[in-house]
Amino acid sequence: MTNEKKSTPKTTRNLVKKAPEKIVAHALNTAISTVEKAAVTDVKRTAKRAQRTEMKLEKAKKAATAAKKDAKRATGFSATIEKMEVKEAPTRKIKEKIKEIITPEKTETFYYDRRQLFVLTVFYALIAGFVFLIAQTAYISCFCFGPILKTFLLITEVLIIAALALTVFVLVFPQKLAVITKKDIKIDHNAPLKWEDVKEAEEKYTSYLTRRPLIALHLKENALKNYRLTFMQHLCKSNIFTPFSIPMYAMRPEDAAQIRALIKKHAKYIDNRD
Repeated sequence: MTNEKKSTPKTTRNLVKKAPEKIVAHALNTAISTVEKAAVTDVKRTAKRAQRTEMKLEKAKKAATAAKKDAKRATGFSATIEKMEVKEAPTRKIKEKIKEIITPEKTETFYYDRRQLFVLTVFYALIAGFVFLIAQTAYISCFCFGPILKTFLLITEVLIIAALALTVFVLVFPQKLAVITKKDIKIDHNAPLKWEDVKEAEEKYTSYLTRRPLIALHLKENALKNYRLTFMQHLCKSNIFTPFSIPMYAMRPEDAAQIRALIKKHAKYIDNRD
């Protein structure tokens, strides 16, 4: 009994001495475990971030590879198209030639109205007869001794007879007034006028007295120098007819309406007949 009582205080003392050491050890263990857990968590997060970055890099590499493939395909496709176009060019020309042979370009041809030419022939014949009658009367009456008057009458007779002869020729052998295609228009015996050089077409009357309609074709700036003009075109360059004009009064009404509609398709049209 005595030994047990003696040992109890010693044990208590030892326990009291060891208590702070345990507390410190527990605190240290807890701190160390907390730090270790935090370090492990950081390592895991860093690993996940690195894994995500690697995945993004792989996706970017795949996208870049796909883009390169698409670029190669596009380049190859464009090159193939170019090769096909080069190969098809001769074939296309052959097709166009065959099309021209099978369905040639439509050409519209218009002639002078024979009825009006007949009236004009009669008119010139009457003038020629009247001038000849005046000349013969002057010769018989001896009023024409002056060389100037004699020359004037002779020139007048020759010009009227020439006009009458030309009118009869056109009446017997119909002459083309205009030939229209998609590319150009040819008036009388003038050089073909390209539609691309026509600025506008103006329909108007020759004068307020006669009121004979015509279509004057006005050319673009500096386009006239590309054409070789006839003598009559040089004369008409500065008057109401212009170098290129269509005398609507010398055509049949139905032909005049048709040529008016065709010109409206190829050029700007202005009607100044009011």
